[in-house]
This record gives sequence, structure tokens and C-alpha cells, in this order.
Amino acid sequence: MKPMQTVRYRLEYLAVLLPYSLIRLLPYRMIRLLGRLFGAGMHLVPGIRELVRANIHAAMPELPPEEVARIGRESLFHMAFNLLEFIWLNGNPARIERCYCLPPDITAELKGHVAAGERIIFVNPHLGSWEASGVMAPYYAGVDMVAIAKPVRNPYINRLLNSGSREKIKGLEIIFSRGAIRAAIKALREGRGIGTLIDQNTKGRVGGIFVNFFGIPVSSSAAPAVLKKFCDAEGIPAVIIYGTSVRHADGRVTAHSAKLSKPFCEYADEREVIQELMDISERYIRAYPEQYLWFYRRFQNIPPDCPPEIRARYPGYAKVTNSHFFRETIHDQ
Repeated sequence: MKPMQTVRYRLEYLAVLLPYSLIRLLPYRMIRLLGRLFGAGMHLVPGIRELVRANIHAAMPELPPEEVARIGRESLFHMAFNLLEFIWLNGNPARIERCYCLPPDITAELKGHVAAGERIIFVNPHLGSWEASGVMAPYYAGVDMVAIAKPVRNPYINRLLNSGSREKIKGLEIIFSRGAIRAAIKALREGRGIGTLIDQNTKGRVGGIFVNFFGIPVSSSAAPAVLKKFCDAEGIPAVIIYGTSVRHADGRVTAHSAKLSKPFCEYADEREVIQELMDISERYIRAYPEQYLWFYRRFQNIPPDCPPEIRARYPGYAKVTNSHFFRETIHDQ
């Protein structure tokens, strides 16, 4: 790292550290208020507002403009509120139990998999508080797991936000998206679970495959199916569990879960598995559209063979992908 770059990174870190530390000292009612203010502030930025509305319209073109606008405003509020709340929790048990709820049936199910020595491959969308899922499984159910995350470019901020915040919970370790398959396989062999985000705009060269999402082909990570296939081939007991954590009327973030509709070996290929998981995501997102992360270029890749009538539904930022849309395998890992 160059000297000037080091200075810049440290200054950026200090600029983040002060508000980050202050958030932890605020009363909880102020966290929600700040979430509302930050969300409203983002909504005033034309580029953000237009991106959010374009994504909502692409996914649900049947909605009237006023409903698209309402969902967009609430989505930005929830994004800001969930992030502030996560920082405020700071691994504090009393705060976690106040804000996050893992229902008894899901807790018992997860504990059963742990007791049986089964690795849990968690599939999580950008819905509600996706960070909450990585907290609740280790905290309430004793799941020892790693979670795949995209690192922040600034190494000091990266340590603060990832190792400094997320790993406050015993049993949770963060691994980064570059080289994640290798690290995930190591964790599975060691008896640990894996947390993955399924609805990212994953490039083909790093494991993306096209599946339908709201009737539009999107490039989604095949990691859950690839990891389960690996476990089966190696004789490692494993189960895929879809999980999402959304905020309920009582204000608490509550976990929901679902499983595949049939045994993994009965699916034709990895794409069919991911398609079913994305279908589950779509059902939850339609139930809680205000809590989905629409502030993301998730419809960016258009497959070369996409029909014109479907291509017309993509937002303006979308582009046709390279025809060589392939992914890495886990052979020789």
C-alpha cells in the first residue's frame, strides 16, 4: 500500500469511526428516527430515487406510480434503519433479544441439524435485515458458521464493519467473496455451516447462472447448489435452508425459513435448485416489498438470447452479457 493511500484510508477510517461509535451510544428510539431521516435524505437524491423506482417497476410493472414511489421511500428507510440497528446491537445480548426474534420452531429445527452433525447451507436474500440472519442462527441456535461477504476496499473500515461488528457473535466468521468457494469448502469439512446471499448480480466467471426472477432472467449465484453437490459427493451431511429476516408489526426483526420441495438428488441440475430458491425469494419479496433492497443494479445482465418483449422490461442501466457466461467449478479445491 502506498504511503498516500495509507493516509487516505486512515482518514476515511477516522471519519467513519466517530459516527459509528456514537450510534452505539444513542437510545434505540433515536436509531429509528435516524433511519427515517437518512432514508428520506437518500430519497431526495435523483439518481438513487430513479434507480430504486426503475427496479421496482421492472419487477412489478403492474403497480401504479404512486405505489412504486411509496415502496421506494420505505425501502430506503428500512435499508438505513437495519444498518443503524445492526451497528447499535454491537453483539450485546440484551439488545439482540430486544430486536431479533428466532421463532421456537426454527430454533428447534436448527438445533436438530447441529445435533445431527449436518452442515447448514443458508440461503439469504437482500430482504429485511439480512445481517440479522447471521446473528440469530449462531446466537439462538448455536450454529457454527461462516458468512460470505464482499469486502470494503478500505482495509481499516473493512475490519471495523466485518471483523469488528459481524464477528461479535460467537460462532460467526466472515469470509470474503474472492476465493469464497475454497474457504467455504474448508468450513464444511470442519463441520461448519455457510451463509450465502442468493440475489446478487453474480458474474458468470465467479459462479453466476441465469434464472427467472419476477419474470426477468437474472444472474444469480449457484453457490448453494454447488456446495450441496460437493457435500453429497464427499459424504458430508448437509442441508439447504432458505432463511430471511423481516421486520414485523411489533418492530422486531423475525426470522422465516423454508426448504426445497424435494430431495436435492431429484433436481435436474444446479439451475433448477437455484430457480426454486429464487421463487421462494420472490414470494417473500412480494409479501414485504418495502423491505427489499431495491437500491442495487440487480437487473444489470441481459442474456444474449433474451426475447425482445422480455428485454424491454429491463431498466435502462442493463446490458447484454458476453455470450461466454460460465462459472468456476470446485474441482481440485
